[in-house]
Amino acid sequence: MTTPQHPEDFLSSIRTRSARENGIFWVDDQRLGVFEPEAARRVSATNWHRFVMHDRLVDMVRRRPSPEMRWSRIRSAWMTQLHALATAEHHGRLIERMERVMDARVGEDVDLTMLMQDVTLRSLLPVALDGLTCAEADLVRRDLEMKLLRLVSPEAGSVWHRLRSVSAQVRSGLVVRRVLRQRASGRRGREQDLADPFVDLLPELGMDRALDVVTTVLTAIGGPPGTAAASLLYAFVRYSEWQRRLADELCAVDPVAFRTAPTSAAPVTHRFVKEVLRMWSPPLLLVRRSKYAFDLGGTRLEPGQWYLLSPHLIHRDERVWKQPDVFDPDRFLPGAPHGPTDRTCYVPFGWAPKKCIGANLGTVQLMALCHLLCTRYRLDAERPEKITMALRFAPVPENFRGRLALR
Repeated sequence: MTTPQHPEDFLSSIRTRSARENGIFWVDDQRLGVFEPEAARRVSATNWHRFVMHDRLVDMVRRRPSPEMRWSRIRSAWMTQLHALATAEHHGRLIERMERVMDARVGEDVDLTMLMQDVTLRSLLPVALDGLTCAEADLVRRDLEMKLLRLVSPEAGSVWHRLRSVSAQVRSGLVVRRVLRQRASGRRGREQDLADPFVDLLPELGMDRALDVVTTVLTAIGGPPGTAAASLLYAFVRYSEWQRRLADELCAVDPVAFRTAPTSAAPVTHRFVKEVLRMWSPPLLLVRRSKYAFDLGGTRLEPGQWYLLSPHLIHRDERVWKQPDVFDPDRFLPGAPHGPTDRTCYVPFGWAPKKCIGANLGTVQLMALCHLLCTRYRLDAERPEKITMALRFAPVPENFRGRLALR
């Protein structure tokens, strides 16, 4: 089986086969689809157990071996830093950065999908790499925007675009190297961001692996958070009854309580965000290479073989969700009959131990966006009936233009 040109066709075909073949089947000669929830969890967890960061090719060529560094240690450093950032003060700063970007576009006719990319990227960049000059921030954002264009633009395959993308990547990498080096030498102040823990680990990591680590975080904030935010706007416009329910809750919520613990202060909004992520979680497909052999019932996955994972397909599986194509946040109420059969069936941020480190922060940002839409801005979408949800690297709203106005 070859992959069709359009992602919609591909997803539709493998969803049909997944339902018929219990979620595990060869998509083509080289890739095994692992779309059964428990099998996906087991394969993902096992393959990332004891994962070690390897030397880069340039280090091996130059015979510059580095000490072994487990990925779990990298994740631990990130999670410790994120825990320190999970405060009302830092949540407030995140919301203020979102407001600044949105305020600057008030009254303009804009592509709302691309606006959400800009809002999320600019507000999250200081979480990943703070203390940048305006010029440095522009270079890093340019690299992330070029990577996004490779996924969504029909011109992304041109030689000219690839050259520009490589140039942007190199210049962004130079910024990251300079920041890490200057922080380590004391010529630049330390920041409470996700890059800073690796300043102290530079002697063990080496600059090249440290660059890879920081680039991983930067890549994570460019694309998926923006498409999730655009999907939230899509649901906000399309489901007016939920827009009213959110407004009733968020206009009455205590601002301090919301910034301190948003999921507790606004449970209706939290369910709304969870349902948006269930319906339209990015990315659609994850491609991985197995390090171990797995016996998956009547199918065997050997070391070195490729396999596919898809939160999107698991979230649309009628065997584990009732009416999976219906948007209903109340399915996350305790005991709801159409909710997930168990936790392995809801994986918008992937599977442990490689689950997205920014899961909690991403939820906070989406809830903050709901709060802004209900209390600070009025969103007027052009021709809501023409808006469609396209399946590309992630679900992306199309024909989604409109204006923001201050309330």
